[in-house]
Amino acid sequence: MKKLLLLLTFLSLLSCNTGPKQGEPVDNQGITTFYFIRHAEKRTDQGSDPELTEEGKKRADAWVNYFFLKNVDNIISSDYKRTKATAAPLAAAHDMDVEIYDVRTVKALDLLEKYRGKTVALFGHSNTINEYTNQLQNDSIYNPLDDNDYDSYFYVRVSESGKSSGVKESMDFMEE
Repeated sequence: MKKLLLLLTFLSLLSCNTGPKQGEPVDNQGITTFYFIRHAEKRTDQGSDPELTEEGKKRADAWVNYFFLKNVDNIISSDYKRTKATAAPLAAAHDMDVEIYDVRTVKALDLLEKYRGKTVALFGHSNTINEYTNQLQNDSIYNPLDDNDYDSYFYVRVSESGKSSGVKESMDFMEE
């Protein structure tokens, strides 16, 4: 009888679940999440605003798979061919436009204010994405990425009260 009563109680609690149903957006309770991603591999024969290499185009497509089960509210990019081309497949997969930001003037706190409570994939550069991460954490532990490092990115979460946690992660998207 006790087992039956426990089972009925458990089933009753399950039926009262008011959480989101599968496929519905989850309220992140004021958490702002940034994915700071470096542009993919760029051509070296096109001056200061090059396009992506074939390998870079494959890496840009691979970000779609990475974000397949992740909610993204905004996709933003600096105004360079290589960053816009890296962001474009993800934006197309989410039926979103790529928002452009001025990499020379925008600071991390500007981004936090504008996108508070959202999840943002920001496509930038080896020497800026680390700075945004450092600024949000009020420290300077992350150095610019090495010239050949296209696998690393930064993941930062900021609470409504301003507490933040960030981590440098690395993922090899390319097939061998």
